[in-house]
Order: sequence, then structure tokens, then C-alpha cells
Amino acid sequence: MRKNRRGVSLAVGALAAAVGCGSVSDNHPAPMLVSGGAIGGGGIDGYLNVYVIDADTNAVISPAAVQVSASPAASPCTETTDSTGLAIFGPTTCAGLRGKVTVTASASGYAPTTWIGADGANMTINIQATVRPMPDTANVSGTIAGWENLPAPATGHTTIALAGASQTANLGDLANSIAQPTRMVTIAGSALTTTIPANACVKNALADDCNWQLVARTGAQAHYAIIVDDADNGTPNDMSDDLVTPVGWALLAGLNLSAGQNVTAETLPMVAAGDLQTFTAAFPALPAGMTTFSAYPAIALPGGQGRIPGVVPTLGPSVTMTSVPKLGAATTAGLAGGSYDLLAQAQATKTANEPATLAWMHGVKASSTVTLASWLPAPTAIMMASAGTYSFEPVPGATLHGAEFKDPASGARTWSVTIFDGSATFSLPGLSPNPLATAGGTDTLTVSALVIPGIDLGNVSFDDATEKLTNLSSDQITVTP
Repeated sequence: MRKNRRGVSLAVGALAAAVGCGSVSDNHPAPMLVSGGAIGGGGIDGYLNVYVIDADTNAVISPAAVQVSASPAASPCTETTDSTGLAIFGPTTCAGLRGKVTVTASASGYAPTTWIGADGANMTINIQATVRPMPDTANVSGTIAGWENLPAPATGHTTIALAGASQTANLGDLANSIAQPTRMVTIAGSALTTTIPANACVKNALADDCNWQLVARTGAQAHYAIIVDDADNGTPNDMSDDLVTPVGWALLAGLNLSAGQNVTAETLPMVAAGDLQTFTAAFPALPAGMTTFSAYPAIALPGGQGRIPGVVPTLGPSVTMTSVPKLGAATTAGLAGGSYDLLAQAQATKTANEPATLAWMHGVKASSTVTLASWLPAPTAIMMASAGTYSFEPVPGATLHGAEFKDPASGARTWSVTIFDGSATFSLPGLSPNPLATAGGTDTLTVSALVIPGIDLGNVSFDDATEKLTNLSSDQITVTP
């Protein structure tokens, strides 16, 4: 689901912005800094308060330049954030501020963010660093209780478990994609060793080892392992045709880790077989231009511990059922108060990501078949209409649309755009230096549609909106700015 994380990283840029300009001092709220980004404070009428923060760390950015205008083409008012990350616009510095405006925040070392048609007198805009900071981590090592009592797998089979930490609610959070190292295990009856993922346990004719090591994120979380039987299908050197069957779970909830912490001898209790239940899903026909999909149930944990993702095997056209722990049973007491989600991702082909669409069903019931009613189609007709101006065919029913420019060589974001007013054409304001490709170079332009039921685009925090996201679709083109 890496693509999902990229897509939702675009959603973060989209929702962390919005502010407006007014023309008379009818609305002059006190500035409000909101972690994660937000818009609120009533409509723009004379005054506008803009905080600029780092999208990954929430640290305020000073200095950052903030431009505000009635439209991208209009001459902007410009302010620089103070030591608290705040820029203030008022009648004496930006006459005529009222209603929907275009706002751009930029800073050295960051990709600029532009919000079009935003209307809120208080805004916290998060912008993404060109080189994103690595998340804080902790080191954990341990085992799975009862691993030694699991039966030896049949010839050609391997029992495998991968220990993991629950993810944060934000799909695009770098803390959800922490790279894991490898470790060496001894081959039975010899002095030879073989390499496996450090967070893995393995049992077969060659090795029996469950001393996993995990690089975990920080904060409230749960640790888990999904135990599977992997059959090599008679081709031990080709994993593409392996048959993976879940056989058990291990789970430890209620943890809280700090940066640099080292935890040893952690034991993940095995979930009793009677405390597992089947999870079955059904899917509709794919949207135009998409030929493949995958899906998985996730467990939203109580107490701010995030969610347990990626139940094996991944659901898809030929696999529609897996097993999940029951919520709050005897050996899953730490899940009491949690809920199940279903995430499904469709894309063009197995090797081509775009066009793509993500569906996120919240709070589903595992006691009956979970049915995805429909997929959200992707935006179409994306093009560069003229120099600096772009257009697309929007998706009916979308809450808002966003655009993201990336350097195709590095994959780094170069500009983020969120469209709050339903426009299908947008222009980028002038910045010096221009962060997009130099003459003759290219950028990747991805346009996304988001469905977020129940939010008010004039009064919303990004963190709340992320938890309500139900659909995200996208397509992309290559442009020469």
C-alpha cells in the first residue's frame, strides 16, 4: 500500500491549508495554532492569521513567506512569519481582504503549498520539507509466547511471523514505513547461517528461530505478529506463486515508547484460536482504466494506539476471506473498544500505479460480509492548459481536489495545491526561485479527488479530516513547466 501512503500524503497537503482575506475589520479572531493544520475562525473579513508549520514535525517555520490574493493572478499581499510561525494580514497591510482567497506558504528547504478558494480567518498551513526528517524510533526485541509448541510445518512449507508496531492514523506518516534491518539465523544441524528480516520468526526444516528485533515508532502503540503458513508450491526459489495461509496471531497492546528507548525480552502473547474470527469482503467492478486491486482489513485501536494494518493474506479477486482477532475477547482484551476498517486499493496494472483509487471503510462489522459499494473514479483530462495554468475534469461528489508536483528523479514534492472552491482550472502564483523544473526539465503532476463526509471546509482540522477520509483517487501526467 505504498501508493496509498503517497496518495494520502497529498491529502495531507490538501487539508492542512486554508485562510482568507477580508476587507473590513468585521472578523478579527485571535490567532490559533493547530497541530496538523487547520482552517477556522469564521470567514475572512478584514483580517487573516496564518501559521506555517512543518508537515512532519509540526514545528513552526520562521521565516516563511505567505502570499494572499483574491486569485492566483492577482497581485498578492506578502508577509513573513515571526518567531512563532505567524503571519498576520489586516486592513493596513492588505486592504480588501474578504471571502475566498488564494494563499501560498513557502520557505527555504520546503515545497510551497498553495490553497485556492480558501475562506477562514485562522489558518495553520503545513508545508513539507524537500528532505523529510526521519521519524523518531525505539528498538524492541522479543519473542512469541508458545512459538516453540507450534507443530513443524510439512515439507515445502514454512511457518513465518512478522512482528510489527501499529501505525498512526495518517497513512502518509513516515513513521508507518520505517525500514527494518536483517539478522542472521543458524541453519539446523550446521554452523551455517541464513539471512531473514530482523522482525521475523521462522520455522521449517532448516531453521527454528523466534528472536525478533523491531525498529518501532514512538508514542502509544500495540505490537503484533500475524503467523502464517507459507507453501512454496514446489518452486522454493520463486516466491511469486507461494500460497500464504494465516494460522494465528500474537498481540500486546497498551505500549508507549519514547525516542531512543531500548526494550528487550518483550513477549507477544498468542491469541487463542477461539478468539479469532473470519473476515470476508466483496468488491464491485473496477473503474475505467484500472485492472487490478488489493485490500486488507485493519484494526483501529482504542486509546490513540493507531491501527493494526495489513492482515495476511491480502484480499483481492481470488482471495476474499481472512481471519482477524475478535475485539475484547479473553486473549484480545487490549482490543476492547476498537473497531475494524477495510482498505482497498485499485490501480492501472500491477506495475503501473496510475490511475488509482483508494476506498477506506470505517467501523465495519466482521460478523457479516463487508461489501464495498463502489470505487471513486480518478480525475481525467489532466493537462497544462498554458504556461503555469493547469486543468482537469473533476470527480463528481468529491469533497475537494488537490494537485501535487514532484521531481520525477528524486520523487520529492516540489509544489502542493489544494482546491477548496471546486475550480477545475488552477494557476500557480509566481515564486522566486521557481521550485518547479528548470527550462527543459519535467515534473510529475498528480491530481487527486478526496471524499471526506461531514466536514466543513471553512472549519476543519486536518487530523479530524484524515480520520473521516473514505475515498481518494488520482491520476498523473508529466509536464514541462
